[in-house]
Amino acid sequence: MRPSPLSALLILAVATSAQAAPVVEAEPSRLVLGPRARAEITVRNAGTGLHAAVSMGTLTAAPSGEDFTRFVWTPSPEARAPTLVLFAFWTGESPTLADVTVLALPCAGRTELAIETEPSAQVTVEVAGARFGPRRADRQGRLKLPVEVGPHAHEARVIAELADQSKIRVIPLSLPPSPWLLSLAPESSIEGAPVHALVVVPDTEESAGTELVAEGAKVEREQESGRRLLFRVAPEPGRSTVPLVARTLDGSVRAQKALEVVRAVTPAVAPAPPPPPPPARWVLGGAIGGYVGGGSNAGPQAAFVVGYGFRNLPVVLELELGVRSQSMSTQVGTLGVQDSSLLLFPIELAVRWEAVSVGTFRLGVRAGGGLLPGSHHLSSNFDAELSEGVLGWEVFAAVQAGLKVGPVEPYIEVRPALSKVSTDHLEARPGGGAFSVGVRGEFR
Repeated sequence: MRPSPLSALLILAVATSAQAAPVVEAEPSRLVLGPRARAEITVRNAGTGLHAAVSMGTLTAAPSGEDFTRFVWTPSPEARAPTLVLFAFWTGESPTLADVTVLALPCAGRTELAIETEPSAQVTVEVAGARFGPRRADRQGRLKLPVEVGPHAHEARVIAELADQSKIRVIPLSLPPSPWLLSLAPESSIEGAPVHALVVVPDTEESAGTELVAEGAKVEREQESGRRLLFRVAPEPGRSTVPLVARTLDGSVRAQKALEVVRAVTPAVAPAPPPPPPPARWVLGGAIGGYVGGGSNAGPQAAFVVGYGFRNLPVVLELELGVRSQSMSTQVGTLGVQDSSLLLFPIELAVRWEAVSVGTFRLGVRAGGGLLPGSHHLSSNFDAELSEGVLGWEVFAAVQAGLKVGPVEPYIEVRPALSKVSTDHLEARPGGGAFSVGVRGEFR
């Protein structure tokens, strides 16, 4: 496969094992560091399970095709010094050096070179074959000339021309070392299992000798090919993190990484799934209890309830048919005793919200109201008896708590209410606070 002439394929090693190593190219093939610096890295013949590593900057996935995988590399914002960026690509979790493709991307840095020469001389600077200038020096023979310095540059040639004379001066350049590539395969150790550490040294590195130092792990060199090395790292028992340092033999650190040791976690018991939403259902039930409304407004009550629960909603619309009774006896001066009795048959509509359902426990809230038809009977030993029909009203709110036991649900209800029944002979409030015990069942 031949790359495009606009791209450069910088492969330090491509070998064939069980499967050929990936083919990698960069566009552009070299760049100048700055705010807009970026490069596209295209990988072909990679197969499945592609892994990527880079010595500096950020490598992010980009839109890819069926026969290629593309990444975008961007340097760190503070990167300005010339450097040789290394990329490594392989497939599988346990690669050999023959499975790894390494690509080197030269990145130049911009700087201003301060020059002192003859006054008013025409100055040109050559760095690694590139020319910058010409620019004229001032009357003191000083000038600053912007240049681009690549990672392989070691000196700058300053050419000063004045009249028919020219003078060449060589200025040595001191560049910081390019970072090494240090990557792990796999990225973490499961239960302390050994992993592979790949170290790639750039060809700008002049110091001889390479070593990988690990705190809390045994390191063995398995393979070496030129400036590429493959190590086996086995964490010691009980370690959760193993710091790794790639350095020269004189102790200069070039790359660092931390190996995480992942311990198997006993899977937690999955929480019980939430109860499914209720289906449509009919509800039948009944309750007995009593009420106290203040003064003589007190007595027993009972009710029959029929309701309909809406599908997928914890809401039940209820019709309540009840019976309520209260009576009183009053001494009327010296005339005698007057007895009054009130019998009501409440007809009420309510909405019940099934607010809480935990296990067998149920908590609901009700609200409603309706009419209070009935009869009032008045008798005494000094006047004729009186019977009259009555019609009152009531609104209420209630809280219910119950336990689901098989197909039925016993419950208790506390219900404050506002009610009134009034005639020419009666003023009653048969509500107030009510307490009842009931049971209901659902039918689908």
